[in-house]
Amino acid sequence: MFKIKQALPMLLILAAMALSFSSCYETPDWVDENTAPGLGSYPVIASLAVSNGDSFKAGETVELDLRYWSDDPIREIVLTAVINEERTEAGSFNYEPNFAEDSQTDKLLMNYAIPPDLPAEVASITLEVEIINENTLTRSSSVSVAIAE
Repeated sequence: MFKIKQALPMLLILAAMALSFSSCYETPDWVDENTAPGLGSYPVIASLAVSNGDSFKAGETVELDLRYWSDDPIREIVLTAVINEERTEAGSFNYEPNFAEDSQTDKLLMNYAIPPDLPAEVASITLEVEIINENTLTRSSSVSVAIAE
């Protein structure tokens, strides 16, 4: 009985600490993070992946697999290549429904041709996809591909 009396204050302190740590946790709010008052919903990018390798030579084609959705109408999807901090639009795509059962999202497959005249010092290219909704809200994601010698 005496040991319980000694352990009780320690148990109370541990319980108070556990409660104080859990009260600091803020639950993510999907609606707040993906909507803008008065405008509507942001598009959501579930994933952007390269589907045909990790490293590419000049002149080769990178295949991109974009999985996304939006509650509001999409105006366009823009693919931009970033080479040595220089941004170049590589393609623009209109929204066309293409539901993928495996991811429960829309799916867009895009090709990007590595420039044949790529400077030798370029080690990687960043490919950025931006989804632009008709309500002007946007979401972007990027992936880098290595350039093989």
